[in-house]
Formats: sequence, C-alpha cells, structure tokens
Amino acid sequence: MYTKNASPVIPTPPTTPTPPETPEQPTNPSKPTPPTENQQPDYATTTGEVVYSLKKIYLYKNPTFKKSERITSYAKKPRVFRPMFVVTDYQRSSQGRLRYKVRDVNHESKTAGKTGYITTKSTYVSPVYYESKPKFVTVISPNGVNEYNEKNLTEKVTTFKQGTVLKVASITTHNLTTRYMLGNGNFITANRKLVMNGKQKQPKRVVVKRAINRYNNANFSKKNGHFKKGDKLAINFYTYSHATSHSKSGAKRFAVKGGYITANAKFVKVYK
Repeated sequence: MYTKNASPVIPTPPTTPTPPETPEQPTNPSKPTPPTENQQPDYATTTGEVVYSLKKIYLYKNPTFKKSERITSYAKKPRVFRPMFVVTDYQRSSQGRLRYKVRDVNHESKTAGKTGYITTKSTYVSPVYYESKPKFVTVISPNGVNEYNEKNLTEKVTTFKQGTVLKVASITTHNLTTRYMLGNGNFITANRKLVMNGKQKQPKRVVVKRAINRYNNANFSKKNGHFKKGDKLAINFYTYSHATSHSKSGAKRFAVKGGYITANAKFVKVYK
C-alpha cells in the first residue's frame, strides 16, 4: 500500500560486539603438603635448641649408627639429672633416618663438650624447655630455682626451694630458651629439669620402718649416723645418687638434718 510522504526507516548499523573479558581462572585451593623425610621433627626445628635424654642413649661418631663408633653412653637418669645436649645440626643415616648432631653440655660430667650424633626419636629425647604456659609450676631441683628481675636471668632476687609452688603469669622466650614470668614481673627458668608444671606434692617427713644409717652425701660414701625403727625425721629435700654419672642411674635419697638417708619404701614411709 502506498502512503504519501512516509519517511523511510533507516536501519541502525549493528555495533561491533565487545569481546568478553577473559575470565579469571579459578585458583585451585592449596593442598596440605604431606610430611617428607627431609622435614625435621616438630620439637626441634632450630639448631641451638636443647634436648635431654629420657632413656639410655649413645653418642655416635657418624649419623649411621654402628656399635664400633659409639663415643659414649648415657644411662637413663631421674628427671632432675637427665643428660642435656645442644642441637648443632641435622644429618641422615645411610637408611635415611634423621639424627641430631649435638654437643654435650653436661658441665659437671667428664663428657662435657663432646660432639657426635644421637637419635631423634621422641621416646628417647625431648625438648628441655616448656613451650606453653601452665597455671602453676613446682620447683623440683634439689638446689632450688632462682628468681630474677630480667628474662635473661640476671639480677637475682631470691631462691625458691624444692617443693615451692609458683603461679605463672605468662611464658616468654629468650634466644632459644623459655622463661616463666611470675605475677610480680620477675622471671624463672622453664627448664623441665628444674621445674614441673602443676602442683606437685613434696615429701615432708618420714617414719623409719626398719633400722637405717645416715650418710655424709647422697652417694652414701661415709656413715655418720643411725636411726632405729619408729624414728621420725623431717625431710629437707630429695635428690638422687650419682648425679653427674652417665653410667649409673641413681637411687632416690632424702636429705635430713646431718646427712642423707634412703628413700626406699621398704625402709622408710613418707607421711604428712
């Protein structure tokens, strides 16, 4: 049909389509890396850390342990006298077993300063210093524990005797060791040989069950007294014989007025 004066419709040229933006590639979630044989144990990831032995162990010349290459042995000792070592390096045996390269830091021992290799098994060795804060700690060292103004353990304030229970405000680090800060802002060591987490009971008195002798030292070197059945004695502290020996484990002793007596339950009974 013809329509007069109708304006023709001019089609709009199509616009060039804008290419879509390159979509961002999704990031694959990271997967946990499984532990490898090259990883160091969780409890000793830094050289310079201090460990001590829980059972009898040997110090070897090389990371591949051979009986013929044993330098010395360390007997299983009571906690307060466990042998200590500074970790200086890590090596692997020919079978791929991880070893600690260590330096003996048992200063009162004949083996002090010796270097070699020991096992890294956690059933045989463990870190000396606590890594978390408890509510309380108990002093277990026969010589007590010193309190200091500074966390580098300088400016001594006093000495807490064995059996003292202390409330802990926080834990802090100093180099590769840890310290407990007390409520008054002073510091004590967090060394497991000297303190134990929690409240620990301290023996105070004993009654003699069978006649015993008293001696001049914990090794019972010389007799200097005698007690008969029924005698009651106050305990100053407890310790162990052969404190610095690596070949002998050590027997528990009670320090009493004038010397030392056995702590064997066959001979004495602890009472409150």
